[in-house]
Amino acid sequence: MEPESGGTSLTCMLAGISAQTDFQGAPALSYATALAARDGFELSLYVFAPAVGSPALLSSTAALDWVERETARSEELSLLTRQAARRLIAEAGVRLVADNAPMPGRDPVPFLHAARVHDLTVLDATGPDDAPARNVIESALFDSGRPLLIIPSQGALPPPRRILIAWDGSARSARAVKEALPFLRLADKVTALTVTDEKDLSQMTRGADLKTYLARHGIGCELATLSGKADSAAELIRSFAASEAMDMLVMGAFVHSRLRQAILGGVTTSFLDDCPLPLLTAH
Repeated sequence: MEPESGGTSLTCMLAGISAQTDFQGAPALSYATALAARDGFELSLYVFAPAVGSPALLSSTAALDWVERETARSEELSLLTRQAARRLIAEAGVRLVADNAPMPGRDPVPFLHAARVHDLTVLDATGPDDAPARNVIESALFDSGRPLLIIPSQGALPPPRRILIAWDGSARSARAVKEALPFLRLADKVTALTVTDEKDLSQMTRGADLKTYLARHGIGCELATLSGKADSAAELIRSFAASEAMDMLVMGAFVHSRLRQAILGGVTTSFLDDCPLPLLTAH
């Protein structure tokens, strides 16, 4: 992607994937590798090794032996996944610049350290029932300082040619659009959708002003408006994306509090729970 003067360009991405017993690939890895191959990005890999639980009803000696065996199994599984992923990346002609080998489990802190020194983090979508994986997504979104691209479980084919911006005129929306500029420049169609009546937009930046901003970057943008209440906004966006055959959604992430245990906004939660297309988001 062509860098812009004083703007945003991508040069390196971080793909995070889960270790697999029988490696069949991962949507996040496939998407990131395809983008990197097309545009000459560098790629880093982070494999989340399986967590080691606590044995029940075992003596201290037996419990220690069990933990050692499970730790060794987790590390071996991580190694095999990393080796298979490295082969996939190499076959695509992509340069792998870092291959992270964390301890077993999904401690988000080491992953955040890696994410902060990459332009974009790419992760697989996960539902609300997978608490460890969801914690990694939320940590990357709110604590990495970098944009996050979430790939749906059914996968997707890059590059994104039809991109939908969920625009509410907020600072979060503006941040997400800025981070999406490298993708928006190469899109065949960009549409900014505003859902009215969902919340007070009187103090927010208008879609017309967004259109002018994007035009300065050589990006054409169509504007669309739908009316809906808070409990229907996510479904309106989802339905619009499907009807217009969009293949990427750009959306700012909303929280109701600045506390780390923040409650995610309804639309943000909905798309983290059910991500039907690649979601580029930022906070």
